[in-house]
Amino acid sequence: MKKILHKWHFMRIARVVLAAAILVQSWYAKDNTTAVFGVLLLSMGVFDIGCCGAGSCYTPLKKNHTGAHKKSVYEEVV
Repeated sequence: MKKILHKWHFMRIARVVLAAAILVQSWYAKDNTTAVFGVLLLSMGVFDIGCCGAGSCYTPLKKNHTGAHKKSVYEEVV
């Protein structure tokens, strides 16, 4: 419950608003496929899930190796 009520940011609000608009449109158009997409987007916004919602896109930084560097050898192509 704490995750639902706290840490609302722009993307969460945008997902919920867009999902509400999609659900209203699917209601008027009587389109179930669009309603499924709207429910999916609404759940992503309410529960803060998705690729970058919970920081799941984090990639660790590579450490710089200060060891010996290989010298590159170049050949002239004619």
